[in-house]
Amino acid sequence: MKKEFITIIGAGWLGRPLCLSFLAQGFEILATTAHDKSEEFALDGIPYTSIDVATQVIPDKIINSDVLIYLIPPLGVSHVKKFFDQIPADKKIIFASSTSVYGKNMNEVDEDSELFDCSTGSPILFETENYLRKRFSNATILRFGGLYGDKRHPVFFLKGKEEVTGAHELTHLVERTECIDAITSVLKKGFWGQTFNIVSDLRMPKKEYYVMMAEKFNLTPPKYNFYERSFKETNIKNTKSKILLGMKYSDPSEFYTSSV
Repeated sequence: MKKEFITIIGAGWLGRPLCLSFLAQGFEILATTAHDKSEEFALDGIPYTSIDVATQVIPDKIINSDVLIYLIPPLGVSHVKKFFDQIPADKKIIFASSTSVYGKNMNEVDEDSELFDCSTGSPILFETENYLRKRFSNATILRFGGLYGDKRHPVFFLKGKEEVTGAHELTHLVERTECIDAITSVLKKGFWGQTFNIVSDLRMPKKEYYVMMAEKFNLTPPKYNFYERSFKETNIKNTKSKILLGMKYSDPSEFYTSSV
C-alpha cells in the first residue's frame, strides 16, 4: 500500500526530527519553514521549501498532500485562517496546540472539559482550535505539555530568575520524542477529528520541580513569589492518549543532559 504524502509546516526543533523519523519509515514528505534553510535540510536529505504561512499563497504541492501537520507556535487566528482557508475541507490535519489552552484553577480536566472562560488560558489557541474543528472534519488537535528533551528544558530559562509566578501550579511537561510518537500514532491508527492531551504523568508543583531540577544541574534556582495554594489547581489528564494512542510517558524528573 502506498504511504501517504505528508507536509510538515514549521519544521523546527520538533518538526525536523519528525521529518527524519518519517523518512526512515518510508513516507514521502515535504518540510517547510518561514526562512530559507535549504542547505541545512539538504544535508539531512529532507525535501524542503520555505513559506510564510501568514502572507503567501499556498503552493499546490502542499494543498495536494494527503496529511498536513502544522507545528508553528501560536499566531493570531486571522493568520491561521489565511493559511487554512486555502486548504480543502476534507484534508487530514494534525495541529500542534498546547495544554496552555486550559485556564488556571480548573481542577481535573480532560479533552471533553468545556472551556467557557479562557481568560487564564490561551484565547488564541482556544479560538484557533474552534475554527479548525468547524472547518475540518478530519482535524486532530494535539495539546502538548511544555516541551523538553535533548539539550532543552524549561529550567535553563528559569535559572536565577526572581519573582517567578505560579509556584503551586502543577507541572505539565512532555518529552520531544513522545510528541513524535503521538503524531505518528495518530497517522498510523487513523484517529482523525480527535483531541488528545499529550503530557506526562508528573504533577509536582512547579516550585518544587524547578528548584529540584536547578539543583540537579547546579544552576541558581528560580525564586517564586508567594502564592497561596489553590485546592483547584489545574490537573490535565492524559488517559485518552494512553488508551487510544498507546502513549507511554517518561518521568520529567529523571531528565538529564550533559550539555549544561
